[in-house]
Amino acid sequence: MKKYCCIVVVFFFSFQHLYAQCNPKIDSLLTVYSKHVKDSAIRKEMQVLNELSREYIHIGQKNEALDYGEQALALSEKMKDNRQIIYALRNIGLVQYKIDPQKFDNTVNLFKRAINLSEKSAERIDYANVCADYAKFYYDIKYVKEAYLDSASKYYNITYVIFKELNRKNRLAATAEALAEVYFEKGDQDKALEYSDKSLEALDVASFSKASIIKRSLDAKISADAGFRYVSIFALILMVVFIIVLIRSFLNAKTHSQKLQEQKDELSKTNREIEIQKTELEEKNTRIKRAFQELEDKTKKIEAQNREIEIQKEELEIKGSELLEKNEELLQQQEEIKTQRDNLGIKTQELEKSYETITILSKIGQSITSSLKLEEVFVNLYHYIKELMPADAIAVAEYEVEENHLAYKFVLEGKNKINYAPLSLKNQKHPAIWCIKNSIPITIQSQQDLVSRYEFTEETWNPAFQSGIYMPLLSAEKIIGVFGIFSKDKYAYSSQHLEMIKTLTAYTTIALKNAQTYEILNAAQQQLIEAEKMAALGNLVAGVAHEINTPVGICITAASRLDSKTKEFNNLMENGQMKKKDLTDFITTSQEGMKILLTNLQRAADLVQGFKRVAVEQSIETKRSFELKQYIQETIMSLRPELKNKPYQIQLDLEEIQINSFAGGFSQILTNLIMNSIIHGFKDRENGLIKIETRQNKKSVFLTYTDDGNGMSPEVQAKIYEPFFTTNRENGGSGLGMNIVYNLAVQKLGGKLSLESAENKGVRFVFEIPLGI
Repeated sequence: MKKYCCIVVVFFFSFQHLYAQCNPKIDSLLTVYSKHVKDSAIRKEMQVLNELSREYIHIGQKNEALDYGEQALALSEKMKDNRQIIYALRNIGLVQYKIDPQKFDNTVNLFKRAINLSEKSAERIDYANVCADYAKFYYDIKYVKEAYLDSASKYYNITYVIFKELNRKNRLAATAEALAEVYFEKGDQDKALEYSDKSLEALDVASFSKASIIKRSLDAKISADAGFRYVSIFALILMVVFIIVLIRSFLNAKTHSQKLQEQKDELSKTNREIEIQKTELEEKNTRIKRAFQELEDKTKKIEAQNREIEIQKEELEIKGSELLEKNEELLQQQEEIKTQRDNLGIKTQELEKSYETITILSKIGQSITSSLKLEEVFVNLYHYIKELMPADAIAVAEYEVEENHLAYKFVLEGKNKINYAPLSLKNQKHPAIWCIKNSIPITIQSQQDLVSRYEFTEETWNPAFQSGIYMPLLSAEKIIGVFGIFSKDKYAYSSQHLEMIKTLTAYTTIALKNAQTYEILNAAQQQLIEAEKMAALGNLVAGVAHEINTPVGICITAASRLDSKTKEFNNLMENGQMKKKDLTDFITTSQEGMKILLTNLQRAADLVQGFKRVAVEQSIETKRSFELKQYIQETIMSLRPELKNKPYQIQLDLEEIQINSFAGGFSQILTNLIMNSIIHGFKDRENGLIKIETRQNKKSVFLTYTDDGNGMSPEVQAKIYEPFFTTNRENGGSGLGMNIVYNLAVQKLGGKLSLESAENKGVRFVFEIPLGI
């Protein structure tokens, strides 16, 4: 019987599929879709896409359904229409797994997302529809895992409860029918029969449906099961009788005299068994009667419920007529809402256009205020303005108060940069001067406006242009210049363009002030760097002068002693009192004095020579070829006064390297590094070691400077090359030492610089300098 029922169900679905393919609704929807795509009606377009996806699901064309569903989802998410997003997620979920079973988890996530969105929605019908589709998805893949039938029944039950609350009879009947089918598959006959009855009751007619088929199948099966029980009882009785006959035949074969008592005992036993079976049969009959009685009671309750349903049906018909009237009112309200929506759409487009304009203006502001070079600022400004409005030329002039004229800083016509002579502010008939004097913008729509509106002379206007705007540049309510934009077309500029120009001139004013400030700061920084270099050179001069004082003082002392000895020797010789011993003593004293003089004079000469080379190299910027090892030694010698009487040592590991570069740069780098080690690295330390090494390859020399001092924290390392950054501000540190080192190594010497350091672990600088630049 179940086999025939399944055949009928398959026939029913095949007929339904054929009917869906013949349905002209898809052609109609495609026509509507193409119309709204042309009209750019996005909201209607996504609704039609969802309906097309659903229709293709009905006729079994899964790929088309998935394609339209994904298009609808993309548009819905763009428009943030949660209801259409839910609809699209349902459609995609119903076909995605069928097309690609590997996407099971993705499909489940789609339905879960739809459920989360629909639970938050005020429309309960959306939640019911999502649960119904989710249940259908699990029912369709029941062959994969039997447990999926439980998930299908769970979500169909949720759907049934919601449709019952909303009093959707047709949807309630369809959901009850689906539940009957699920429970029929699970083998739960009572539940299947219960929901079949509920489906038929909701429809209120005896129709040809899956519910009626399932009900008939279950009724037939119940009847067959009841007949089978009665046949089983009858067969059991026959079996008992057959056993009794066999026992009697067996007992008759024996001797009646010997087995008579045994036959009686066996018959008694058989009678007792029959009594027991009779008792069991009576109990079964009693249970059957009780079941029939319960069935009659349920039938009476169902009849009473049917009468109540009839009464409710009449009440619903009355409410239905009232709802029809309300529907008409709602339709009118929908028309009004549609009209308002269309108006809002127009306003939205205007707002979107305004937003795009504001976005472009913001980008322009960021671009022109981020640069500190006037030429780059104005070129970028011109390119951006051409994107927003007609612009065949722009001009920017600065008001120079002392000269009392406008100086053109930038004029660009097309791709050509033009130089104009300054304009005297005495020329009242020029538009730019008038704009400056009155501090208000001027909009000229044609050359006739020059004379008719503003009474300007035509000589003040370039005849190649018809329209133009002059805008004053204000900073702190003071005029600092004027900005002009020009077009070859008449009436090229609107009030909206004027507002854009006001915004752009504000950015231009900021950029102009930033560039001026940058030039002032750059000049001040160069002066500070030169002052720092001269201060370092002054310290070097003071140290070398102090160091030279020692050998020079010794020479003076020795020369004084020689002078006094020579006078004594001369007196002895003139008086005739000179002895051989006096001559010998004089010669010995003279030799010792001359030795002292020569040694200390050579020492002073070496100091002067080293100082001369280092000082000259630091004060001039001449590239030359020199021996690096010798030059570093001379630089260290010139710094000996700074290390004198200090517990610090310098170790040199230098190769013989010939290099063509700026010698002064090396001297300045080493001087600044050694002074940094003394002031910062060895602060509060009783000893310190500085190592300087040089190595070379084919193209570069590697100069490594290390000390074992206090080191640097990560925060200090991050700012070490920034100008004016110092950790010794309280003791007069300028913060330019390491900035100078970096600029000399990278820019002047064309090399690279790396730093390694940690707190209390010293520093290590590695310079990679080209052998020839």
